[in-house]
Amino acid sequence: MINFKSLNLKKALILAGSVLLAAALLLLCLWQWGINSSAKRLKETVEEIYSIIPTPTGAVLEEKLENTMPTLSVNKTDFIGLLEMPRFGLVLPVANDFENTTKHPCKFSGSAYTKNLIIGATTQKGQFDFFREISVGDTLFFTDMQGSRYTYSVTDLRFVKHADQAALTYKDAAITLFIKNIYSFEYLIVSLN
Repeated sequence: MINFKSLNLKKALILAGSVLLAAALLLLCLWQWGINSSAKRLKETVEEIYSIIPTPTGAVLEEKLENTMPTLSVNKTDFIGLLEMPRFGLVLPVANDFENTTKHPCKFSGSAYTKNLIIGATTQKGQFDFFREISVGDTLFFTDMQGSRYTYSVTDLRFVKHADQAALTYKDAAITLFIKNIYSFEYLIVSLN
């Protein structure tokens, strides 16, 4: 004798599983599309900033008298500069408003001119997705919106559970990067001088 209730339950479970699998596949495709379009927008933003600012030239921090970093608005976002990591072939725009951490690395506090700039971002593609490969001695360039280009070296790397003030100011650093790992919810603190 055939148990129709059991057969209908199996069919319903198979159908539900198929729908969930299709939804997961759709979400994966949308996520990948978002990453690709984000990378394209990032490249376009960097190109637009380079087309507006003077040709970057090496600068010495002592030449700057003012502490306020000039901003440049591109696509309704104010940027304070560009971070360049030659080892990874990356140039990333740095937004002035920390509320933009979902799109770009952002200034959290300080200034490059007073050697206390703190920049935050996540490990998502188009931000600090190089975090697993960065090491002490790596070179980083920061170019402000007036075309002044400053050179830094990674001097310290630390993993912490919380990016509080004590963690961010642990080392005397001209620039501190804090990188939130979106998968493990820990932070990498990178000190640069």
